[in-house]
Order: sequence, then C-alpha cells, then structure tokens
Amino acid sequence: MAEPIREIVVMGGGTAGWLSAAYLNRALSPQTKITLIESSDIPTVGVGEATIPTLRGTMDFLGLREDEWMPKCSATFKNAIRFNGWLEDGKPEHGFYHPFGDRPDRYVSPWPAPHFPAMDTGFPLYHYWLSRKLAGQTDAPMTYECHPTAALCDAGKAPRMPESDEHLIRAAYHVDAGLLAKLLRDTAKARGVHHVVDRVADVVLDERGWVRHLVTDGGLELPGQLFLDCSGFRGRIINQALGQKFIDDRPSLKVNAAVAIQSKSDPERDGVRPYTLSTAIEHGWVWDVPLMHRNGCGYVYADDCIDGDQAEAELRAFLGPRCEGMPARHLKMRIGRNPEPWVANCVAIGLSSCFLEPLESTGIFLTEFQLGSLLPVFPSSAMEEPLRRRYNTMVRDVYLELRDFIVLHYVTSRRKTSKFWQMVRNETEVPDTLKEKLELFDVSLPMLDAWKFTVFKGQSYACILDGMDHLPSNAYPILEQTGAGAAAAAKVAERTAELLQRLPDHYTCLRTMAGD
Repeated sequence: MAEPIREIVVMGGGTAGWLSAAYLNRALSPQTKITLIESSDIPTVGVGEATIPTLRGTMDFLGLREDEWMPKCSATFKNAIRFNGWLEDGKPEHGFYHPFGDRPDRYVSPWPAPHFPAMDTGFPLYHYWLSRKLAGQTDAPMTYECHPTAALCDAGKAPRMPESDEHLIRAAYHVDAGLLAKLLRDTAKARGVHHVVDRVADVVLDERGWVRHLVTDGGLELPGQLFLDCSGFRGRIINQALGQKFIDDRPSLKVNAAVAIQSKSDPERDGVRPYTLSTAIEHGWVWDVPLMHRNGCGYVYADDCIDGDQAEAELRAFLGPRCEGMPARHLKMRIGRNPEPWVANCVAIGLSSCFLEPLESTGIFLTEFQLGSLLPVFPSSAMEEPLRRRYNTMVRDVYLELRDFIVLHYVTSRRKTSKFWQMVRNETEVPDTLKEKLELFDVSLPMLDAWKFTVFKGQSYACILDGMDHLPSNAYPILEQTGAGAAAAAKVAERTAELLQRLPDHYTCLRTMAGD
C-alpha cells in the first residue's frame, strides 16, 4: 500500500487558505504536517461577506461555537436575500425575498402514509401556493405563505434566542472576511499549522509533472506530498505551473468587475437588517451586507459597459452620505472554473478553482464544499486516479448547478433600458441545462428535487420565479383533489405569528450574544 500523506502545503492565506488549513488540521491525524505560506502584501479579496447556511456546520466542525466566533468577526445573521428592482425598469420599489426556508413546513403530503419512505415525501408547499394563487384564493407572495422567514425579515428578527444556539429558522451569516480569515489563522496556528510569511518565487515540478516543492523569495524550499492552491484568481500553481486552462463563463454571466466600499452604519439607532440586500441598478447590481461595525457594500458590473471610475461614481451616488470619506477598492473577477481543479498532486481551492459572482453568496460555500468533498476521496501519496476523477466531477457538477441558478436571475428579469441589461437580454448564452429547466418552469414549478444533491432546492427556484413574475399558468391537477394546501398555509401563518412573538430583535440578540 502507498504511504499516507504526511506533508501538505497550502499556498495562499485569506479565507480559502486559512479555512483549508484549519479544516484539514481538524480532520487529519496529528502526524500530518500542514504548512501555509502567504505573502504579506496580497490582501484578502473579500468580495462577498455573506454566506449560506452551510457555514454553520463548518464552524461547528472546527469546534468554533457561534457565540464565540460571531462577535470576533463582527458577524450578523442572514435569514435571506432581498432583491430590489430586479423585475423591470421603473419599479425600484419592487422587491422579493429569497429565504433559506423552514424545513418542517417544506413538504405536505396528500397521502395518509409516505409514498417514498426513503426521502422527503409529498409536494413542496409552494405547489399548493401556486394552485391557490391561480384559483384566486391568495394574493400573498410565495415566500410569505410558504414559510415564516419573509415576515421575520420585515420585523428585523434574529433566527434564534440569545440564550440558545438552536436556529428556529434556517439562517446563514454576514461576516467581515478579513476578521474571519484572522480568526481561522489564529485557530489553525494554535492547533499546530506552520505559518510562513514570504512570496513564492517558483513552483518546482518533478519528472512526473507533479509539484515537488515551492521556492520562496527568502530562499526557503517548501516540499510537500499534497499542495492546495489557494492563490486566488492568479491560480499560481494550478494554472501557471501546471497549465490547467481556465474555462471562462463570461458568455453566460456578463459581470466581471466590482467596486467595493465600506459603508457607515448606526446599528444602535437603526438596528441591523437580518438579510442581505441586492439592488439592481443601471449597469449591474449593488450588494449591501450589514455587519455590527459597518456595512459592506459594492457594485457588480460589466467593464465593457462602464469603466471603474463611472462605476465608483454610480455606487457613491447610490449610497449617498453613508460612504462619504470612505475609500473604494476596485476588483476584477475571473468568472468560470478549472475543468480539473485537482491536477497531479495539487488541488485548487476557492478562487483559484472556480468563481461565480457573489449574487447568491456562494463564494465561501464553494471553499467549504471543495474541502468537504476532498475528505471522502482523500488520497494516499500515490494520488489515486479514480479518487481524483470523482472529486473533479463533484466540484464540476455543483459549480454548474450554481451557475444555472445565478443565470436564472438575469434571464428572467425584464430590465432592458441600459446597455448592460440589453446585453444581458440579447447576448446571454443560456446553458443547455438551464434551458431544460426553463422549459419545465413554463409548465410547472420544480418538483422532486430530493432525488439528487443540490445546493439550492426547488423552493429557491420558486422564490426567484415568483419574484420575477415568471410563473407557469398551471398547477399540478392532483393538488385540486386535496385540501392540504389551505391547511398548510394556516399552519405556516400560525408558526409565523408564534415566531414573531417569540424571537428577539436582531441587534438586541447580537448584543446579548456578545455579552454587552
């Protein structure tokens, strides 16, 4: 048998690098030496400071309790994303939520016993909502009738009680990316990860084309059996040294640049929103992520429609006095993926592997997913080929699913007056996998998504389709043969009223958790 891997080198710090180091340190035996090298003059990108609920499980795996790590990262809860102005031009007030949902109310079965015992059974509640809507029995948006989260967002509620870490609705986090990277760094180093601050001058390959060692500007040689490339958009090992050709997804996703500004806030006066805000404007969209000490804001745009100076001016005009005196940071985004993020003895993690714009807050998740997928196929020093192929397939499939979901937001929007939105309408290359879904959505909302693993389930697609006024004209006929829909809607309304009464104000909860 080949020997187990005992030396791992992580190239690059930031969230991806330090999460990788902390994660593998937690998962592997103490005999495995993990070294992370990062340059002191390469800042964390930190485009997205919002997450999806998977981060809760990841932090639990690392042994970091919510009450302990959240205050250190200026973190707040994220119950949903609210999309404003996405439907069409001239309707900036139109908005809708994409919540993470409330699992106990997700499925309603019209049958007395489970029809498929091995999986969630019955029809997702949004199918009953559509049936009632088409019959004129409700005019409530899908998110309000199918789970409590939208109403809780309106009321500014936290997803949990201060004295208990149990989430009463599914929630994620807003985090300061720099503080999160620092927390992960301190945690990893305290647990034995070796830290080298230097710049990589060369990547030396052996006769097989595998990475033998890294050479630093300071003259160090860092050998390893497995290398994780967390060098960001540069892809220093995976692309530059190993020659992996990056697949550009710009034909399907037109944005490729962003300008970010830290925005002032007064949470004691105004409270803290428990959701991310995404607002469509002239040449793209603006994110607004509430933290405890500030808001993280940015404008995602296409640089063939406007330049960086114009984008910054539009963002400052949008934010107004909140950003006065605050510096702007301009970013170029590499949208797409490496067809093989694991090549030879190198696994690209985070931005060096793949990147989708931050519209649905999937940046940190992709790092989580890559690390979680690596463990079940973790190789020996022989780097077994079937394990490598399996990993590459898993990462590809999830990336393509997420890409389709993000493209859905653009191709269902009716905005069209500016150069950017005209380009989106007329030039977006809709992937075949999304075309198939859109054909289905013309006659039906998503069904039976429990058959396979997906990041965003059918209810997420239904949220976007409802918000974009892109609903089918028919519901499933079988739903008319049961009264379960009205009963389920009443159950959600009862639960919503209970949670509105029970859950605390978001800011008050965060202050209590921090011991203030």
